[in-house]
Amino acid sequence: MKALLPVILAGLAVTSVVRAQDNNDLAAPEVVVTATRFEQPANAPAVGVTVITADQIRASGVQNLPQLLAQQSGIGFRDSTGSPDLQVDMRGFGATGDQNTLVLVDGLRLNDNELTSVRWSAIPLDSIERVEILRGSGAVLYGGGASGGVINIITRNPAPGDRSATVQARGGSYNSAGAAASGSISGESVGLRVNAQYDETDNYREHNALRQRNADITLRTLGSGTVFTFSAGADAQDLQLPGARTNVELQTDRRGATTPDDYSDRESGYVRGSVVTPTSFGDFAADLGYRNKQVDALFFGFTNFSSDADVWTFNPRLRAPYEAFGLTNMLVVGIDLDDWDYESIRTGPAHVKADQTNQAFYLQHTTDFPTQTRLLLGGRAQRVEYEARDGDSNASYASGSQDRDLYAWEAALRQTLSGSTAIYGKAGRSFRVATLDEIYSQFGGPFFDPAVAFLEPQTSNDAEFGVEFAQSGWRVRAATYYMELDNEIHFNPVTFSNVNLPPTQRQGVELDLAGRIGERFDVAASYTYAESKFRSGSMNGVDVTGNAVPLVPRHRASATLGLLLAQRTRISATAVYTGEQYFDGDEANDFGQKMPDYTVVDFRLSQEIGHWTLSAAVNNLFEEKFFSYGIRSQFTPGSYNAYPAPERNFFFTAQYRFGS
Repeated sequence: MKALLPVILAGLAVTSVVRAQDNNDLAAPEVVVTATRFEQPANAPAVGVTVITADQIRASGVQNLPQLLAQQSGIGFRDSTGSPDLQVDMRGFGATGDQNTLVLVDGLRLNDNELTSVRWSAIPLDSIERVEILRGSGAVLYGGGASGGVINIITRNPAPGDRSATVQARGGSYNSAGAAASGSISGESVGLRVNAQYDETDNYREHNALRQRNADITLRTLGSGTVFTFSAGADAQDLQLPGARTNVELQTDRRGATTPDDYSDRESGYVRGSVVTPTSFGDFAADLGYRNKQVDALFFGFTNFSSDADVWTFNPRLRAPYEAFGLTNMLVVGIDLDDWDYESIRTGPAHVKADQTNQAFYLQHTTDFPTQTRLLLGGRAQRVEYEARDGDSNASYASGSQDRDLYAWEAALRQTLSGSTAIYGKAGRSFRVATLDEIYSQFGGPFFDPAVAFLEPQTSNDAEFGVEFAQSGWRVRAATYYMELDNEIHFNPVTFSNVNLPPTQRQGVELDLAGRIGERFDVAASYTYAESKFRSGSMNGVDVTGNAVPLVPRHRASATLGLLLAQRTRISATAVYTGEQYFDGDEANDFGQKMPDYTVVDFRLSQEIGHWTLSAAVNNLFEEKFFSYGIRSQFTPGSYNAYPAPERNFFFTAQYRFGS
């Protein structure tokens, strides 16, 4: 399989998945929300945003969004549970990648204030209109946790006169089975859309069964003028957790379970109302949302865990276009108000309570010059008030509070050189506040009892330079970036505590390419070169200056080739290469071995017959035995634990579409 690497690298690198549209579609304007938190043409922001459309998602044949995102430059993922909720990492943050990658649904946060992965499985693929990817900090508009980048998932809205529905059945390896249904019905002034999904599988590992249920509804007014939207949804997931395997067990019993009694059951729901209305100053928008998540779990066979979290958000904002000195300008100003309330009861005993409020003001200003130059300047000021305590402990170290005033800024310049080529540069500052799981330790006190120890907020100063090209159905992007971080928040596996790391840095190169060859072939490719290392300092008495940050591969690449065999018959193949990386916990870089590199090839065939779409997929075609997460032993030389990934598996889907 390693022989495929030169072939992949030779393809340059690129965004997106194979397209099944004509060349004109590739160059057509799209709507992007990420850039300003308002809908606008894709060419409006100062720097490019990668857009993955609903058609691309369907053509890809992926079973979850992280698999699709992994085909993009600068994005990787790890799996340590067997759940679709994979840990996504943008720009090489390693173990805390998903805490530095901000995920939004229609502009609202999906990330939790805990060390948990984003609930990708709560978003049915058929409900997605497009996915927008902004690499690099999005802290000015969206706040903390966006140092690596922002992924904004835009869901479908009903259109005037829409009368359509789809039903789908699917199944495959490991006793996998599922069903989904979605539909829209609209008049001229009001539209309704619903989605529902059910999936179950035994998964590749023993004692790793998964059951997932989702449902959501959107009601929206249509037409010009003021638009009101109401949406609500719920999801539930039951997951068995087989635990990690040692390096010996990976050879003797790869699929076995280390913790056969462990599980994690989750239920969550949300409601959201929003309004967008034109005013004499510009467009005003506001969102009011509520989310609840409940978890019941068992870890290590004896530790029970139950939690309940509530999040309220209110986000009013204004977009005001104006002319001044012969220049076209756009000002976006807004306020973000968030309130998070959390309670958890754990074996120990432990009774955790936490509250966090965020109050932020931000502005972003864009100016267009006659020289086809766009200048963007923005800033954010945020107040974070955080309190955590153990309700069953009277010890002073079992409670605490932290108030911090944080800020972020950005400056970007984009220069169009011709109708098809542009260059851009940007710089900025971002921040991240520690989650509850990073400040609360159930056994961190002097008597092996609960303790609360707040960490300093993490800050990052970064810069990026890039070139973009789009012509005749082809898109090419090349970018280089550099980031300097202070007080990076990280888990120390030697002391079993979360700490602020010594100064670190990230730098790399990203290449993207996509287009068509003739009438039948689509190609896409991506390549990422990433360096993540310590600038200075020591950990656990060891000088780590210049050492690599664990869990960040130096090289990643993907290539996709699609072939239209006939008007309604399509095949595609995707290869994703992930290079060697240091094991988690090996900040000293002295373990003596790295996580092996691997290449995974997926193949898909689809056939349309009338209103039916039938597809078959083979994942991990060449049966690569690999793992995407591993951690070195701190006690046994040469020993490590890892979570083995599935070998070759098959998946089949049948979908029927009603109406237009």
